[in-house]
Amino acid sequence: MRVLVIGQGLAGTLVSHFAIERSWDVHVIDAGLPSASAVAAGMFNPMSFRRIVPVWEAEAHLSVMLQTYQAIERILGVTLLHHLPIHKVLPNAEYAGMWNDKRSTIPWLEPRQSEHDKTGIVSGGGWLNLPLLIQEWRLRLTTEGRFEGRLSNTNDLPKSQGGPWDAVVDCRGIGIHTPSDLVPLDIRKNRGELLTISCPEARVGPPAEAVLNFGKWTIPIGQGKWRLGASYEWNRDDYDPTPATQAFLIDALTSQTPAIGPISVEDHLVGMRPVSKDRRPAVGPYPGAAGRYVLNGLGTRGVLIGPRWAQKLTHIMAGTSQISPETEPLRLTLS
Repeated sequence: MRVLVIGQGLAGTLVSHFAIERSWDVHVIDAGLPSASAVAAGMFNPMSFRRIVPVWEAEAHLSVMLQTYQAIERILGVTLLHHLPIHKVLPNAEYAGMWNDKRSTIPWLEPRQSEHDKTGIVSGGGWLNLPLLIQEWRLRLTTEGRFEGRLSNTNDLPKSQGGPWDAVVDCRGIGIHTPSDLVPLDIRKNRGELLTISCPEARVGPPAEAVLNFGKWTIPIGQGKWRLGASYEWNRDDYDPTPATQAFLIDALTSQTPAIGPISVEDHLVGMRPVSKDRRPAVGPYPGAAGRYVLNGLGTRGVLIGPRWAQKLTHIMAGTSQISPETEPLRLTLS
């Protein structure tokens, strides 16, 4: 099967990986436009802390995630996965009581050391070096003659529409809104800002061997640096870092860790997450377009859920799996 993948963020990288595994003739194009994947922190967490429950189908997603990224690490010869416990700050006694009540039924919740412990520990979390994944996968695709840096054009058609490809897969994230003759899908832009910080004078800083979740979060990335994030905005679509957001994130961390001392901002990034109205991705045939498929709307949990749904999409394309109703692209069509 000759397959064209449009977009090489996380979704396009994963789809091309699973398609190559099937020995398909896979080619990827990417326009080099701003990408959520290129600036994402890459955190994965099996828990939703608002109600202290596992995220959607967490066990199944974690299993495929680990198998997939470990396989890609072997292919590329790089380390991408960083397994870290997540230290969740327990905001009050009621929340701590809920944590204790649910610990016996949720495998990732570790027991608290004492009733006075204000932190709950979650196993099964960590982060993926997403920019490195995209960079190294692109290098591999380029070396194999599978990659072009360009915009999609009118020649990128499946055979059913007179083109050279057996299948065309749209993985453009928010770029899916680019004008075309395709039915528009309800993929929304969720704007996020992320800092890279260092704390050279800290008496007590963020943990160096764990993710700290305190409403916001820090991820240690080595060499005395952390990612600090993140903001969530629905009504903006610019890529300009906001001083007020930077101050907000730093103030949140300082309030949580008063002995941290001066915080140095090493980098300040902005990305647009592609999110669907029901927080489920679009996985399957593109509505009303024979030979076209889509993987989009991975949102804030893309690192965790992306591998399973990219794999599922290749099963659908191969005719070995049915479309899942909860992720069917047709549900997101706009009239």
